[in-house]
Amino acid sequence: MKKQLLIIGIVVIFMSVGLSGCNKISPSYTSEKNRFVGTWAYVVPTGTGSNYSFTYYFFSNGTFMFNKNGVITNGTFDIIDGNLWLASNSNENKDYTECSYVFSENNTILTIDGTSYKKQ
Repeated sequence: MKKQLLIIGIVVIFMSVGLSGCNKISPSYTSEKNRFVGTWAYVVPTGTGSNYSFTYYFFSNGTFMFNKNGVITNGTFDIIDGNLWLASNSNENKDYTECSYVFSENNTILTIDGTSYKKQ
């Protein structure tokens, strides 16, 4: 009987250790997400009018605001599997957008789905 209790106890310990996860956020994830924090204004292509006004505001608490010609979108952002995910509320529905992104010119240019923004 004692042997069975010992075996059951050991199995329970191994299961507890095996099923417990690590909640630590990796420093590389935090560093990558922090690269977004700040104000990013649309870079108007050469030879086009300057009547475009697209600006992203990314905040350190994981929220963002997007101003497109005076229309404001608010939501949260995250980095998942190397892509930028934007979650915003639209008409009482949660909209999720997966975007590719690239930082360039010493992290002063952010290109999201082919559109470039300059850090302000």
